Amino acid sequence: MVEDDKIFELFAESCLEQLRGIEAAILDLESAGPGVLGPKVAAVFRAAHTIKGDAGAVGARPLADLSHAVESVLDPVRDGRLPVTPRLIGELLAVFDVIKSMAEDPVAARSRDVATEMARLARLLDQPDPAMALSPDAGAASHPAEAPAAPGPPHPDERIRKLAIPARELDILVDRIGELGIAQARLASLSQRRRDGELRDVAEEVERLAALLRDQVLGLRMLPIKVSFPKYRRLVRDACASLGKDADLVMDGENTELDKAIIEQLNTPCIHLLRNAVDHGIEAPHVRQGLGKPRRGTISLSVRQDGNDVVIALGDDGAGIDGKKLWQKAVAAGRLDPARAYDRQAALDLIFLPGLSTAETVGAVSGRGVGMDAVREGIAALRGRIDVASTPGQGATFTMRLPVSLAIIDCLEVRVAGETYYLHLDYVEECLELPPATALHQGRGIMELRGSAMPLVCLRHFFDLGREAPSGSHVVTVRRDEGRAGIVVDAVVGRKQAVLKHLGRALGKVPGVLGGTVTEAGDMALVVDVPGLLRAALAESGRAFDNTAAPSGTGHGQAAPERES
Repeated sequence: MVEDDKIFELFAESCLEQLRGIEAAILDLESAGPGVLGPKVAAVFRAAHTIKGDAGAVGARPLADLSHAVESVLDPVRDGRLPVTPRLIGELLAVFDVIKSMAEDPVAARSRDVATEMARLARLLDQPDPAMALSPDAGAASHPAEAPAAPGPPHPDERIRKLAIPARELDILVDRIGELGIAQARLASLSQRRRDGELRDVAEEVERLAALLRDQVLGLRMLPIKVSFPKYRRLVRDACASLGKDADLVMDGENTELDKAIIEQLNTPCIHLLRNAVDHGIEAPHVRQGLGKPRRGTISLSVRQDGNDVVIALGDDGAGIDGKKLWQKAVAAGRLDPARAYDRQAALDLIFLPGLSTAETVGAVSGRGVGMDAVREGIAALRGRIDVASTPGQGATFTMRLPVSLAIIDCLEVRVAGETYYLHLDYVEECLELPPATALHQGRGIMELRGSAMPLVCLRHFFDLGREAPSGSHVVTVRRDEGRAGIVVDAVVGRKQAVLKHLGRALGKVPGVLGGTVTEAGDMALVVDVPGLLRAALAESGRAFDNTAAPSGTGHGQAAPERES
């Protein structure tokens, strides 16, 4: 066969399409009743059969043999001659992992040794000789050869219904749409300055079409979150098997759509939380039975849309979080003032402190006190937040709130020292005039807002654009955890949409800056990371200037508090 990269690429795409959702189908076999077992087996059988045929066509004989071996195991399962056991499910999952890795590299798959996998499958059939039990020739001797179906005439209405578009190409398209929106805004501004009615009509029509095109293209980036659900089921099953636990993962809202970039980056936080739920939340079966609970625990993962946000709740019915134990460990580690009165919610938030864990020993799954720190950092990187609630003996729930999309964001445009900055509108509550008598010292101060003290941060001082705020400055009130803070700016322009662009590797992560965008005038402007700005200002001042109940010892540079991963 001529080595054709395109053929191998198409083969890989075809195999991976067959393998999409295969873990969920295999895991479904464990809970499938007699009436639905047949269709569940057929779905897995179909994937193996299709891969076998495609692998033979490109000369990947070991992959074809391994796929046939899977068929040989599934055949007695389908007939009821081989029972579905945890061992069978585990072996099928392991073999399909190998099949997936071979499909991703079809050239190497043509010479890979699969004798070990073949032997493991043969043992499921109680056959000592895998060559006799699972070889394609042996299968042909016991079953009549299947005649290939003759291709029928093409249907007159047959169309290409779907096209696979590389994600990179889609990202470029989104960037172009964003630039089109900026050009449209410049056109609208030009029509207003020239007071040309015909030009204004054209600008309005371009605005309407650009908005429709933007919504359509952004919709292409949206995927149902269920694309990640199968791997979570596998994760919980494997964690339970290694820790001697027993738990079901119950999922709801799988059709809720999120930006593909968020789904990808949400994977790591969810993995930490699920492992934590199994290791520290769900008790051992005999312990649960002694507590009057079902031997099998329940871990729930629910997703729902709330306006422009998506709310993801991950909970369990296990032991819950011992807030007093966390409090004592934080005091012993010098992370908390011993004189401070115990606060239940603040104690739960301690779980996100790096290096703090209630685990007595370090295991393969958790115990080092770093996982939950990574969870909060990961959620913050997605411009989201995470909260924890727990009742001892009844379980714990972690609730994550994230934006639906990261590509184009609604912002408040402000001016500081003649420069344009954008504040994410999700954090903005109101805009006020700075009271004339308000004193700012080193860019920080306090003002009274409806009877409460609100801390202030001067954006001019933070970006070193001049120390003194001019008269007539404004305050943008923003949310910060459970409290509020004010950002002092020279002027408030209004609401705008910004196409967020990363600053690049050369600049890396700049404190207080989320990214950049292009203004209507074609200039570059910074999009302010509101939570990061406030944290950086707090670290610079060296004192807590907020009115929230954050635990003592949590400042900027301590990546936030972990349940126990």
